[in-house]
Amino acid sequence: MSCYFFIGDIHGEIRLLNKLLNEIDAFHPDKMVFVGDFIDRGPHSKAVIDRLMDLDGEKVLLMGNHELMLLNSLENNVFGYSPIELWYYNGAEATIQSFGSSSFFSFQSDLELKYRRFFQNLQMNHILNLRNGLDILVTHAGISPSVPIADQIKINSYEEHQDYILKKHLEPLDTPIWVRDQFFNATPDLWEGHMVIHGHTPVNKLRRFMNGGHEDEWDFFNGDICIRRDPLNRIPVSIDIDSGSTISGRLSALGISVDGDKIRMHSITVSADETVKRELGEF
Repeated sequence: MSCYFFIGDIHGEIRLLNKLLNEIDAFHPDKMVFVGDFIDRGPHSKAVIDRLMDLDGEKVLLMGNHELMLLNSLENNVFGYSPIELWYYNGAEATIQSFGSSSFFSFQSDLELKYRRFFQNLQMNHILNLRNGLDILVTHAGISPSVPIADQIKINSYEEHQDYILKKHLEPLDTPIWVRDQFFNATPDLWEGHMVIHGHTPVNKLRRFMNGGHEDEWDFFNGDICIRRDPLNRIPVSIDIDSGSTISGRLSALGISVDGDKIRMHSITVSADETVKRELGEF
């Protein structure tokens, strides 16, 4: 039997991360995939990065829009707005302070090479083959109708991402690292053959789509995890694992166990005072 875990947006919450990893360790996972947004807003971004760099075992670290903003600021990549101003607006100050810097410019000049390389080497997506005809596609935000899925899968570095959006004249919200409404309003045939696991949009924020007549498609497990299902066969087509760590004080991971043709899903959510484990069924 194989076991995989997918970890939601951490945002500098090192205590939640350590508690969640302790729970995951008991399963001896074959691989852990982190969906990005390790930094900003929470107080311990540097500690989170250090913990991720020191993790044993097979791990995949994806880039979130917050790591993208950091890199755009460091590289002064301008897309019609000030990259530093955009990053500050989205919580940069907490990250800069966690590295012991008092301003962006001191952070930029003092950042050790190992951290710069950490951010530069983050992947844009990850594919995990479960069985014939079904792959898990892990992305930060989801699938953008503006980016064909074949193109999205090929883009797997910061440089490739920047070159693509420049070439295609895309706005940030049109990219798989920022997309929200376009993804949730799209039909699943846009990513046929893939089950998408993503973060970026806190599950409680996703609830607004229930007001748009999509109630039968979305299964909410508190504010921790949401499974979107095919309305015809109820097979999961996408799963949001962003519990909104800095807002809710909760961090979640999705576990997938594969035993022959049987695929079982379960989740672990931690907060300061509780651990919630859920069985999410087979498919």
